[in-house]
Amino acid sequence: MRYIALLRGINVGNNGRIRMDALKQLMEQAGFSHVETYIQSGNVLFDSDLAEANAKETIERALQDGANISTTAVLRTADELHALISDCPFSKVQIDEAQAVHPESESFYVCLLPHAPDAQSLEKLKKLDPNGDLYVVSGRNIYLLLRQSIRESKLAIQLQRMFPVMTVRNWNTMTKLDELSRN
Repeated sequence: MRYIALLRGINVGNNGRIRMDALKQLMEQAGFSHVETYIQSGNVLFDSDLAEANAKETIERALQDGANISTTAVLRTADELHALISDCPFSKVQIDEAQAVHPESESFYVCLLPHAPDAQSLEKLKKLDPNGDLYVVSGRNIYLLLRQSIRESKLAIQLQRMFPVMTVRNWNTMTKLDELSRN
């Protein structure tokens, strides 16, 4: 099965520093095949016969043992990633409008969670003030369309507090990973 691992906090600030060639080597040593990395932020495409939970555990253990990096690996299959892209809840007009409000930074992101939010978390989420930002929860993913920098977005900050093990990628990265997963 083709998987995409999205590693939380890799090469962000001074934490979780690892070169992509070293990450690729760790993944191969852990038994994964057709390993490919994309940009420096911990995106890894690979093939494995392991179930998702076992692949996740293997990756996290390999990073801890081989690079002294403690992180969360969020996995999606190539089919799940393609569905995430295909099911985009925002129109091109909405995306363009958000980008026009804050043209110097990205506006469209996906928060990737290891598990779908529970009912209690969804209720808390409904009570958040999005302050002009938009979000859509879809299974284990939360689509975010921001009208300000992600660093300044109260919604993004609150989501990070609610779901500390999620990882976030911009839409361009997600579409590129989808493209790579299909080659």
